[in-house]
Amino acid sequence: MLIMAKKFVELIKNWFTPILFIVGMALVAYSAFLFNLILGYLALGIILITIAYLTEKEMG
Repeated sequence: MLIMAKKFVELIKNWFTPILFIVGMALVAYSAFLFNLILGYLALGIILITIAYLTEKEMG
């Protein structure tokens, strides 16, 4: 059971940045087609992309 937990944590560490980046890009693209809440989705998408970039840079 402990080995499975370690593998799950390692999987999350490896895929955290790409998931954040993809979600951020999706929110930016989604905000392009909305008339309401454009700034909210756009800002959230840019923030998620920035977080993904910074965590990737820090992890090496």
